[in-house]
Amino acid sequence: MNRGFSFCKLFVLLPLLLWLLIPCAPSDRQVVISGDIQHGGDRMIRLARLDNAEVVRLDSMRMRNGHFEFVLKAATEEQKEILAQPMMYQLSLSGVNMLTTMAQKGEQIHITAEAGNLIQTYRATGGREAVLMSSLDSALTVFVKQVQPLWDFYQQHIDQDSVREEVEKQYQALVDRHTRYLRRFIAEHPADMASYIAFYQSYNRKSFFQEREDFGLLKQLTDTLTVHYPNHPYLLRMQQKMEFLESQQHDTD
Repeated sequence: MNRGFSFCKLFVLLPLLLWLLIPCAPSDRQVVISGDIQHGGDRMIRLARLDNAEVVRLDSMRMRNGHFEFVLKAATEEQKEILAQPMMYQLSLSGVNMLTTMAQKGEQIHITAEAGNLIQTYRATGGREAVLMSSLDSALTVFVKQVQPLWDFYQQHIDQDSVREEVEKQYQALVDRHTRYLRRFIAEHPADMASYIAFYQSYNRKSFFQEREDFGLLKQLTDTLTVHYPNHPYLLRMQQKMEFLESQQHDTD
């Protein structure tokens, strides 16, 4: 009887013990952004959220051997609404060395990068939007690396008209190629917030799309995203821009 009783207790307790040993899944009310920065050492890394034109500082910490982890929890209803939507988060080692990713509730985003240049070396995993953002930045890095030698050559031969014309022609070809890439990206990911970033991607004050000239694409993107995220702060601002642009078009007709 004692052996049977012990066996029964073990049979009941074993599943409970196994359940306790299983790592807890992240709460759907929190976001985890972690990373490993090569040559990051024990430097300070800062986390901020981008709320349209406002940069909201959230936290900072000293890395351990290049490793860091930020956990964002919702303590208020407003914070719950923010975490529930894909928002842009900025990680920075300095005022000019930073990257931007995207995350929402329940996601564990992991970043790997080189400390010397975060934006051009990082990769992201753990969230669909974060991965798409990483792809966009990688494509822009390729564009920049192709453009930079042209710019250097242009500066060296700025007095030669024929050279300038050829460099400008090659530069425009690279711009056109990257713009086609962004257009395909938006077409393939019409319901992803990363497409919002794709439309407004720029380099050295060069925007690949213009709100007025590419109004049709902007409107289509806005309408599609608004269906999925009706109260998203980024889209609410985009809708305001759309209304303004439409009113201007009516005025010129």
